[in-house]
Amino acid sequence: MSAAALAHCEGLQPQSLSRLLARMERDGLIERKADVADGRRRVIAVTRRGLGAVDWAMSQRRRWLSAVMTDRLNEHERSILLQASELMLRIAS
Repeated sequence: MSAAALAHCEGLQPQSLSRLLARMERDGLIERKADVADGRRRVIAVTRRGLGAVDWAMSQRRRWLSAVMTDRLNEHERSILLQASELMLRIAS
């Protein structure tokens, strides 16, 4: 998607996103290519390295959440939280 479309989806100003995108491109997390439908436009795509970074971050968050839930919640509270998360996912769908 284009930087303008991404900014719109995220509720940001395109100018606010430009430095972040430049850093992500420099780090090899995204790439900008010419749009096949309109060569004047540039589209942003996630690279393999970017997908790997997302996978790693999500894995870290899952481990953290699991540890915190085990440490701070009893079995009944964890069950309630899991039921609530299923409801939230249903609403989000």
